[in-house]
Amino acid sequence: MLSGPMFEPSETEVWKSSYNKSGAHYNIFGTKDDDLSMKGLRQLFPDGEANEYNLCLFSTSGIHGSYGTIEEAEKDDNPSVTFLVIQPRIVCMRYGNVQPQSKDDFDFLKKLRASSWKELKKIGKAQ
Repeated sequence: MLSGPMFEPSETEVWKSSYNKSGAHYNIFGTKDDDLSMKGLRQLFPDGEANEYNLCLFSTSGIHGSYGTIEEAEKDDNPSVTFLVIQPRIVCMRYGNVQPQSKDDFDFLKKLRASSWKELKKIGKAQ
């Protein structure tokens, strides 16, 4: 079976292409349901670490949520944080609202945020 971003279907359990287009190259995916967002982020970032292929920004708002931070969500009874995953090598973005439910979820998101900023700072610099 073929796999990888090139062969990704237009709709999976978690993600749905905004263009109803298969393949992650030059595509944008939104989460199908906020309840699945944490699962989707953990699939893309199993250890909570971003890299040059997958980065994540939080509190992105736009048309899909609020500007609330991870720390603000920790204090909220109904926590929700918007996110934008950037996959620069394949020109793909993924977005949604994540609803962390546990300390582990919040720790995962903070680790992902920190590692994403670390990777973003490297873009365009000599290594």
